Amino acid sequence: MRNTRFHSAFVVLLLLAGAYIVPANAEDAGLGWGFECGCLQHRLDRNEWNGLRRPAKGMGLAWDVANGSDYRNWPPNPMVNYEHLKIALRFADVVAPEADAVATFTVRPIGVSVESLKLNADGLKITSVKLDGAAVEFFSDGKNLTMKFVKPLPSDKSSVIEVAYSISCPTDGMTFSPAYPNRAGYGPQVHTQGQTEGNHFWFPCHDFPNVRQSTELVVDVPKGMTVNGNGKLVEHVTKGDREIWNYLQEKPHVAYLVSVVVGDLEAVPLQSPLSGVPMHVWLPKERAGDVERTYGRTDRMIVLFEKVFGQKYPWAKYDQLLVRNFGSGGMENTSVTNMYPSAILSENAAKEEDLDGLISHELCHQWTGDFITCKSWADIWLNEGWATYGTALWMDERDGPDGYFDSMLDNAGVAKGDKSENAVGMVSPIYTNAGETFGRAANPYPKGASILHMLREMLGDEIFYKGVRAYMAKFALSTVETSDFRIAMEQASGLGLEWFFDQWCMRPGSPNISTKATYDAATRMLKIKAEQTQMIDQRTPALRVSTPICVRTASGQKTIAWQWRDRSAEIEIPLDGPPQWVAFDPRLAALKTLKMDWPMDWLRAQAKDGPTMAARRQAVEALRGDASPATIAVLEEIARNELERRKIRSECVDSIADFKSPESAASIGRLLDAPPHDPRVRGALTVATASLAKEKAIPLLMKQLESDSSEMCCKSAIDMLVKLEAKESVDAIMVAADRASHQQQIQQAAMRALGQFEAAKALPQALKYASLGGYDRARGAAIEAVGKLVSKDEKDAARIDAIAQLISWLDDPERGARRASAQTLVTLKAKDALPRLEAMSKSDPDPDVRAAAANWVKSIKG
Repeated sequence: MRNTRFHSAFVVLLLLAGAYIVPANAEDAGLGWGFECGCLQHRLDRNEWNGLRRPAKGMGLAWDVANGSDYRNWPPNPMVNYEHLKIALRFADVVAPEADAVATFTVRPIGVSVESLKLNADGLKITSVKLDGAAVEFFSDGKNLTMKFVKPLPSDKSSVIEVAYSISCPTDGMTFSPAYPNRAGYGPQVHTQGQTEGNHFWFPCHDFPNVRQSTELVVDVPKGMTVNGNGKLVEHVTKGDREIWNYLQEKPHVAYLVSVVVGDLEAVPLQSPLSGVPMHVWLPKERAGDVERTYGRTDRMIVLFEKVFGQKYPWAKYDQLLVRNFGSGGMENTSVTNMYPSAILSENAAKEEDLDGLISHELCHQWTGDFITCKSWADIWLNEGWATYGTALWMDERDGPDGYFDSMLDNAGVAKGDKSENAVGMVSPIYTNAGETFGRAANPYPKGASILHMLREMLGDEIFYKGVRAYMAKFALSTVETSDFRIAMEQASGLGLEWFFDQWCMRPGSPNISTKATYDAATRMLKIKAEQTQMIDQRTPALRVSTPICVRTASGQKTIAWQWRDRSAEIEIPLDGPPQWVAFDPRLAALKTLKMDWPMDWLRAQAKDGPTMAARRQAVEALRGDASPATIAVLEEIARNELERRKIRSECVDSIADFKSPESAASIGRLLDAPPHDPRVRGALTVATASLAKEKAIPLLMKQLESDSSEMCCKSAIDMLVKLEAKESVDAIMVAADRASHQQQIQQAAMRALGQFEAAKALPQALKYASLGGYDRARGAAIEAVGKLVSKDEKDAARIDAIAQLISWLDDPERGARRASAQTLVTLKAKDALPRLEAMSKSDPDPDVRAAAANWVKSIKG
């Protein structure tokens, strides 16, 4: 068998080790900013492999200090209109990471004739270039292809350029995944991943989102393999032992959205009586019965987004594909979304989570990202902020206002890191590489969604949607900048919105607002003081904010508008009697962090029946500073109520546990006596159990580990047993490790626990789960456990064998396993690994791997 290398954008999970990169339930889906939204993960730079994050806050320099050069990034000159691109690919066996290809471009110069043309073509071996059938002089430096024409391309007609080339071990953009051993229906696969600028590793192109073209894919594969690509299937023929699949994407799209998936997947149809859009989910045949349960609401989502944007679904089909070794939650390729391999729910898993957040986010991208695409990565919020907001709109459609405001409050969490002292704002051409724009502190996913929500609150639904639909109509099938959206909203509203977009999009920082409320019973006057406490200076003055006040008295409730723009402000509101509660900005009209110095009675009442779910959850958060019996009683009441939403119930449980008082322990005990039916709330209670005395908590957690039907709760029980250092639970955890669960979450938690406990007898089990064949993202936890479970005696036979296995995994076909193995070998100071790591540092085709290996060698040598 050939020595094959397989590449994909490796992702460091930003949550706890082994945690999901997609939310565990719909109420968190695409909303809660404690996790990375589905399609964010693969945007993180490939340098993650090196263990060195690219600057997450957009900290690239605007200029070279030494010579004054401008380092800002602008869309590169396209030179020509790319009218059409046809890519013919031939995979000999799908196993070897190679293919032969021909890319045929139909182009026409823009304005003036063109003497030469440069395309991105990293690592491609170019064999010939022809212009209208005649050979063309070309030069490839390994990263770019430059073509020199005998006569300039005329601007009055189209020209056809044909580039023949071969692909071999691409370091990005195209991933080859091996067959899983002893698993029918899990043969080899190939998938592509273009965003941000990865597709030029498998076809030459202008790899930047300021160019659109229609595309055609002709893919020649061994008989029995399926192929999926953008657009409609034009032809599928069998010729001997080969099959040829031909897809045509007639409407133009950008290069990073071109997609090919090759494998042995089953295409399961999705019903679409409402939208009429042809839809399939492509996945291993054994999971076909779970498709409707997981993806059955896609049709309703399409209808919602058609209404929101005033545009029918724009493409010939919508397919969703589960692909192995995929480095993200999902990727919105035009008409075909790639999903992570376990994005399918069994009957048991569906009782405690769904994937509506991920599904709606990627689907919304078919309008905001594909139908209209940001012209520059600096404006990526026009793609990602809208897709994140699309999920909030779906939660409103599905769950009502509570779902919507749950979503928007979670997105508002971005304000904690969006500080005025940060170097750049959300929209800025200052970055070292394109991936930075997706991970800034002013993150375009939640901050972009929050901006859209604020704009809607300010303009009202009628004007907001009028502007949105005009924007979609005007820029259909084209590329856009932030100013394009601003102007569309100005034309719809008649307002000047420069200040709004400059404040929220261009400059860094969200306000940190501290408030104090008092009531004078003698004058029946409510007084509220508010202050912006973030850093305020000439560069980032106080922000202009709207913070309406909603008050309930015995006679009813009313809302008072309040706009202010100074460092501090006060408002006095006459009332007809004492307030029962006072909600500060209950509809989140301003993105902010909020501190509330409020009477506790008001906060307790607001937590129970405030005007929005956001206001209620903000009150629960404010009550964390009050461990009184009255507060605990209110929090317990909400947590116990099965009609309440999961998120506020779980937050109440968390708050009670954090008090760490005899009263809070008694409350947790009462909740444990009648555990919640919702497994997600029960999971929060599992975590809270660790706040009890160890002698009480450990038996409860052991019992739950053995008997709770919830996969999530069992995973949490293991985590808490580790927190309590309950080494007596090792045998039970080893048993639990063999339990099947969605994304092998129980197994991952068990491997982390057994490694933490240094349970040497679990080494064979860890080696088993570290081997190729399981969920690719779960292997890392087992590999790390191997390093902790081996003997410290360097002459121990089991240790020697384990290190040999780890060294063999340095050539594993799954990138995550390779990286985890290398880091474990470094931890073990395994000198036997030096020859292989030194070879990697000198000769690996991937420069990131070479750099990482060099660092690993240094670490082992000490």
